[in-house]
Amino acid sequence: MGLFVFVLLMGNAMRDIASLVAAGKLDLVVFLKLMGLLIPYVAAYALPLGMLTGTLIALGRLSSQQEVTAMKSAGLSLFQIASPVFLISFVGMVAGVVVNLHYAPQSRSAYKQLMVSAVSENPIGFIEEKRFIKEFPGYVIYMGGRDGSLMKDFWIWELDDEKRVKLFLRAAEGELDFNKADNALVLTLRDGTAEQRSAEDPEALSSEPVRSLFFGELPIELPLDQIFGEKSKRRARIKEMTFAQLMEVRDQALEQESQAGEGMSSGRMKVQMHMQKGFAMAFSVFSLAIFGIPLAIQVGRKETYANLAIALIIAMTYYFLIIVVSWLEGKPSWRPDILIWLPNIIFQSIGFYLIQKANRH
Repeated sequence: MGLFVFVLLMGNAMRDIASLVAAGKLDLVVFLKLMGLLIPYVAAYALPLGMLTGTLIALGRLSSQQEVTAMKSAGLSLFQIASPVFLISFVGMVAGVVVNLHYAPQSRSAYKQLMVSAVSENPIGFIEEKRFIKEFPGYVIYMGGRDGSLMKDFWIWELDDEKRVKLFLRAAEGELDFNKADNALVLTLRDGTAEQRSAEDPEALSSEPVRSLFFGELPIELPLDQIFGEKSKRRARIKEMTFAQLMEVRDQALEQESQAGEGMSSGRMKVQMHMQKGFAMAFSVFSLAIFGIPLAIQVGRKETYANLAIALIIAMTYYFLIIVVSWLEGKPSWRPDILIWLPNIIFQSIGFYLIQKANRH
């Protein structure tokens, strides 16, 4: 599990944090705190993978060295041999429920709050000089230099949905501030020009003259929510809710549906889907371990790397099925909140069947 936590942690850190640290936007202490807050979030995936890999390594080595055959000869059944795996996976499943539905949402919320807090305390450091900044959707920003809190020589390109330049701004200087109410950076440009392109065809510069405007001061709001990966505020709030909070939202949705005389709303489906997915992911610790027991005994590989590869293939198959069911979230009539348990049922059924079959031999 520690191995997978490290791998997933590095993947998330390289995507969200490392570039900010390298650019001097976050100090080392904040970086370490952010990494710590990511651990409960990645543990939801690391725990099932760790349990499956451990099962394959332990029982695979016992099988390859004929220890399983010796234990069977002594009168032990395969269920008795694998009883430690059942016990540990059950404990892991309980821990997964607590992490997925309590600590992971809290850590996710604290992670974003700490990130925003770090940026708000040092908003000037968030824009690095002499580098094209593309983190803000719809903008490309370039700053030539700085003199203390005063930033100089701004070039800003505002893009349309097709990534074409629809507005070009150039300013002699500017200042950056943080708007807590809107959770956004406010870049105030001074002494500059704005060139408006054609809305229909921004790239057709020769067809009509470019409209230019001189300005003394121009504020631009750069939302931080878009930088830190929130696809929608509603979805982000749901992912940051604990189980108790999700139940409150679900009860409110049920009351609204009862008053309106309607069936299941898309809002309640999203809440129930998120809850059931958290439970199903925790239960996968037990399901994947059950599936791994007969596979480890039949394959009987003692090499760690081979068992690791097998674990990754199995886990990717499981997560692919979870993703397929998640695609049905927009169709409440299909009840994807119930179908999300289908991968667990499939893996457990196959696992118990193979265990029973292997126990006869």
